[in-house]
Amino acid sequence: MQPAPSANGLISDYTSWHSLTNKKFYSRHIAPSTGARQLPEIKALAELFKLPVDVEPKTDRNSLFFMFFAQWLTDSVLRTDMTDRRKNTSNHEVDLCQIYGLTESVTRKLRQPGSGKLKARKIGGEEYPDLLYTTDAQGNLMVKKEYEELTEFITAQDNFLSKISNGAERKKDLYVTGLENGNSSVGYIAYTTLFLRQHNKICDELVTAYQYDPAWNASDPDYFNERIFQTARLINIAILLKLTLEEYINHISGRSNFKLDCSFSETQSWYRPNWIAVEFNLLYRWHSMVPDTITFNNSSTWDYRFNNALFEQQGLDSVITDLSSQPAGKIGLQNTPAFLWQAEEFSLKMARDFRLRSYNDYREQFQLKRLTGFEELSNDKNLTGALSRIYNGDINALEFLPGLFAQEANDGKLFGDLLIHMISYDAITQIFTNPLLSRNIFTADTLSTKGMEIINSISSFQSLAERNSTGGKVTATFFVSAPPKKSQQPLQPSPLQSGSLRADEAFTLREVNNAE
Repeated sequence: MQPAPSANGLISDYTSWHSLTNKKFYSRHIAPSTGARQLPEIKALAELFKLPVDVEPKTDRNSLFFMFFAQWLTDSVLRTDMTDRRKNTSNHEVDLCQIYGLTESVTRKLRQPGSGKLKARKIGGEEYPDLLYTTDAQGNLMVKKEYEELTEFITAQDNFLSKISNGAERKKDLYVTGLENGNSSVGYIAYTTLFLRQHNKICDELVTAYQYDPAWNASDPDYFNERIFQTARLINIAILLKLTLEEYINHISGRSNFKLDCSFSETQSWYRPNWIAVEFNLLYRWHSMVPDTITFNNSSTWDYRFNNALFEQQGLDSVITDLSSQPAGKIGLQNTPAFLWQAEEFSLKMARDFRLRSYNDYREQFQLKRLTGFEELSNDKNLTGALSRIYNGDINALEFLPGLFAQEANDGKLFGDLLIHMISYDAITQIFTNPLLSRNIFTADTLSTKGMEIINSISSFQSLAERNSTGGKVTATFFVSAPPKKSQQPLQPSPLQSGSLRADEAFTLREVNNAE
């Protein structure tokens, strides 16, 4: 694996102290290309990403539950600053900022006073995130007083809702969450709600375990509640790190190779504080996974964006189960739905703006053999023929993104070998360099004996969902099971405003919205 830190970044074409220390700028795996290049038109390339009209999307073993996790997870770290795309607003850590926020001031707003818990509403005995809005004496919507200082979050919600024809009606149901995209879809909010419930459940268990322990100083409520919150937060993040590695990455690789073993990483050459690379941002443009419609409780709808009323109507267990039973689109070329075609063009342009090197150069960087012909990418002769024509038969001219998504998967994996290597490298280095997993921190002394017991008891998203279920049957899996039957009556469809881009459900929601 590559040593860290990288000598390359987006600040300049050469290494400087600024480029080695300023994490507001993305890192990069390889120095940029130099000299003039004869590259094909972006629109011609983008055509290769499109799902042909009247053709059913290709699917594989990924469920929509997998798709939404990939989006929810990456949204917390792949945070491009749209005022300067070289920059980001990321903490560069898997830290559950989806429920805790990116800053301490936001975290304080999300916490329940007088306890270690996060704010939540109870509906039928089930916890849901707190509402952002309330009504005044005249029935007018107004931001709750305790959230008035969350101006960036409030502005982002207004911007998102302006793209939906009935956005004004959805405003009253908006949740307050750690990230501005927290209300973006039913699938996204399902994960946020699951981990919010998990935090509050951990708090209850810690209180039960340590309220009479002198070391926890329960006689001082402020100290005790603060320690409960902070310890529950660490435990919750550790659970996410474990499941990301042992279920998400193993699902992608098609094997069960990865375990949460903290004993080896600190001696590795890549063991440095994590720093997101621009290539990691771009390789996660999985637009071809996004469906036109989703089925909930045997009724099909495409109105799953900014629809918290639908989420509460279905309930967390039902939403997770329905998402687990439906296939996501297959990741690759010729499978992106029409409403995301513009997003593909945007990604290709971003890769060129940052002068990413060729597909073969990235293969070499990740210790894979360079390809000698387009036919090595795929058995689809029509696809490889089209790529060969666009790049004038020169495999070394093939760009990073088209090559990445053209390569065929084999041996039970989801992707071709380069995409697998890059995802595994970035995910593993990001997980194992998390300070929480250092050998002197990932212990019962820090996380408590009860905390380690909780972490060890959760081995999958299935066990996490069952632990936070209200008692009904729930299925949580990244593998597709039998799809539910679709009824003829959709669930309250609501058209978007004319001309708006249905890209808020993409993995690049922030960037795509800005590109409209």
